[in-house]
Amino acid sequence: MTTSVLIVEDEGLIAMDLKRKLEQSGYFVPMIADCAEEAISGVERHRPNLVLMDIRLRGEQDGIQTAGQIRRLFHLPVMYVTAHADRETLERAKITEPFGYIVKPFHGVDFRAQIEMAIWKHQMEQKLRTSEAWLSAICRNVADALISSDSNGRIAFMNGPASKLTGWDWKEARDKPLLEVFQVFEEATGLPVVHPLEAIYDGREVASNARAFRLRNRNGDDSALVEARLSANYDDGSLLGVIVVFREVTERRKAEEQYRQLQKMNAVTLMATGLGRELDDSLRHMDGAMAKLVARLQLSEESSGLLAEIQKRVTHQHAVSAQLIRLGGTDTPKAVPVDLNEVIMELLPNLTRSLGIGRSLNLHLQQEIPAIHVDPVELRATLIRLVVNARNATPDGGLAEIFTGSFDSAEQTNVRLTVWDNGKSIRANAKERIFDPYFESRPGIGSPGFALALAYHFATLNGGTMEVESGSNEGTAYLLNFPAAEHPIVNTPDASGYGNAQTLGASA
Repeated sequence: MTTSVLIVEDEGLIAMDLKRKLEQSGYFVPMIADCAEEAISGVERHRPNLVLMDIRLRGEQDGIQTAGQIRRLFHLPVMYVTAHADRETLERAKITEPFGYIVKPFHGVDFRAQIEMAIWKHQMEQKLRTSEAWLSAICRNVADALISSDSNGRIAFMNGPASKLTGWDWKEARDKPLLEVFQVFEEATGLPVVHPLEAIYDGREVASNARAFRLRNRNGDDSALVEARLSANYDDGSLLGVIVVFREVTERRKAEEQYRQLQKMNAVTLMATGLGRELDDSLRHMDGAMAKLVARLQLSEESSGLLAEIQKRVTHQHAVSAQLIRLGGTDTPKAVPVDLNEVIMELLPNLTRSLGIGRSLNLHLQQEIPAIHVDPVELRATLIRLVVNARNATPDGGLAEIFTGSFDSAEQTNVRLTVWDNGKSIRANAKERIFDPYFESRPGIGSPGFALALAYHFATLNGGTMEVESGSNEGTAYLLNFPAAEHPIVNTPDASGYGNAQTLGASA
């Protein structure tokens, strides 16, 4: 296919000479234009492979302005033909990104070499533009968040997921320091992450393995846990910048912790079932033997007191064995749709007594929450256990609060029960064992026995989850989440007004 070259030249003799030389070199010249209007019209009509543009043209618009317009409208390569090669003219011409210059007069000019080089350069530019468009589209549409910086550590690109997680709009984030937008902190220590460019400048390589960080978004929320990979971007040994690919793993981490806890609880329940039944059987035999002993012997007052103390301990062991057997259970035969708010209100006097003297209990119950499908007897027992746990956590008096609410996850509507106390915070290294039987998670509080293990068992047995949140001087909250039953219960506010989610205070 013959290469076509459109000439824009307002001097007729020069234009005809240029046309003749081009045709002798094997090019096709579809037309000659002598002003900007003709040039734009001709390019639109003929779509040449190249435009040879004189800088000085007839009319108000010169060749530099016309070349810029052709580049914007048609993305065609333009070469300047000029007798004016002064610095000021060349500086103006550079702005339009020309593909070369042919300086008049044309004696000895190798048109073919210059034109072929300009066309090849344009083709490479088009391929690069296409590649960049594809790369940009891929980066915008990948599920992972992506941020790239320049060699100075300033943001050059970020996609939609990155904007969503950081809270920064791409246009606002551009040219800002990387760690001003991607504010991350070491998961273990909470310390700010050192800029990866510092390692590069020190001659070290950026660790490319995935690492977990706490991400603080633009609004100051640092609850998101992200897994990120950082890599340096080089071209022929020259540093172009840093690329960060990351994704939020908060829910995945919770699921992993839940799975580990379930695995651990499975082992505990297997042991609890056997141990509980064996202990219960042994205690029944002990009860029988003691009853016969009392019937046959005439005991002194001191001996009777000792036997009474033994009987008290045996009764306690019966209760422990019952908890062990319950912990080993794997079914909920009495599960029915239950109004959580209604159960809490019915149980309020018992909850207040269980909390003990010198402590206050507040309720925050959300109106119109869906029902949950659980055993109401076990639900009441779980509430009592958690309130007693709050009492143990506040030996010098304090505050406990119960919250109910609902929220939507990706798959379903959930109902949340939260029991919070303002006692001592849980030790930082204790969260992984918080639901283990008899594990002491708060210094100086003592062992919770089976209370938290049974609450966790109750939640998971009913298709839910249980989590703990505890921060310095913020108390401790136990969150039980249950999938909503099919038919929601609409709470009608009673005389106490609990259906309106207002606070109820009860002092013990």
